[in-house]
Amino acid sequence: MKTAILIPICFCLLAIPIRAEITKAQIDEVGEELACLCGDCPRRPLDECVCGYAQRQHARIKSLLTSGQTPQAIVDAYVREFGKEVLAKPPAEGFNLAAWVMPPAVLLLGFLVVRRVLRSWSKTKVPATPATRSVRDAPYLDRLETELKERET
Repeated sequence: MKTAILIPICFCLLAIPIRAEITKAQIDEVGEELACLCGDCPRRPLDECVCGYAQRQHARIKSLLTSGQTPQAIVDAYVREFGKEVLAKPPAEGFNLAAWVMPPAVLLLGFLVVRRVLRSWSKTKVPATPATRSVRDAPYLDRLETELKERET
């Protein structure tokens, strides 16, 4: 009799889905893709933000993960609801591609300009000895040398 009751109870327990506890790391995995839209934060990712809006979004993400949605499905749902501005990183398409291309391009251009300026500076030589002085400065330098010699004596 006891086994007759025990067997159906075991089958019922097997039919109940066991849900694993959602960890902070799983919530942060979704949160790092989404930006905080509270207006007070400088559009920080939700996994870094600690304002009230971000805390509510963490709870929402946790409930969506608990219901069985994948992280990508949650991000897609947020994009449908808020638009692409909810993404922490702009997608590399269209005008947003400039946000990805411009910083390396500006660094490369700056490097090339600095290199060219340094090369031009290294090619110009400054006269270092009196033998290489210009003809234009010669009378003044000769007068200076004679006056210095007169003072020494």
